[in-house]
Amino acid sequence: MKTIRLRLFQETVCYTKPFANKVGETYPLPPYSTVKGMIHQLLNANELLPLRFSVQGTYETKMIDYRKSYMVKKKSISMPIIFDGLAIEAPVQTNMTSIPLYTHMLFNVELIIHIKGEEDLLQRIYHAFIHSDTHLSLGRHEDLVRVDEVAFVELEECEEIHSKYAIYAPKHYYESDFPTGIPYRLNWTYKIVNGIREWTKIPVLYVDSNYHHGEDGKPLHTDGEYLVLWNE
Repeated sequence: MKTIRLRLFQETVCYTKPFANKVGETYPLPPYSTVKGMIHQLLNANELLPLRFSVQGTYETKMIDYRKSYMVKKKSISMPIIFDGLAIEAPVQTNMTSIPLYTHMLFNVELIIHIKGEEDLLQRIYHAFIHSDTHLSLGRHEDLVRVDEVAFVELEECEEIHSKYAIYAPKHYYESDFPTGIPYRLNWTYKIVNGIREWTKIPVLYVDSNYHHGEDGKPLHTDGEYLVLWNE
């Protein structure tokens, strides 16, 4: 099976967890939806591309960034958003306050990402990376990414492997092969319902590095260097 392998580096990044309150928490690795968004942005795609991903990596340390954030208290009565044409003046906003916001940041992040799809689509992705004339972001817009390798690799089955990096193990793997790890439910795809995104989520375990998969487990895939665990 031919796939694309990416080696990426980010000096600092925050893969923001949704609904984090007052503290901008980060995932230890980019969620699948974040990786998918980067690829769609690279190709200027305006429709969902049939791709699958394997995400693994490591970081040197976690640090905390501080910035001033402004909050607006909810009013006790409803107000129209647009006042044009109404015989009233827009009210002056007096209930704004500022609070400190702490953001968790990962430092010196190394990522190995595998991409699976139809060969013509993989060729488009490969050439888009090779001939890209602009910067790429993974995470927030300011989280720049350095592309150290874009390569086609062949996968093969293996019964025993030592994992170099921490990796996301989706449920269909960890039910029998990965007994310990940190559970997450990662965003994958969404549909718009009443103007709001409803996400399909993938349950995974964040399995730390130095994991050893022995011969008693079911066969997995490797590219000769790295374990590959597809999200679907």
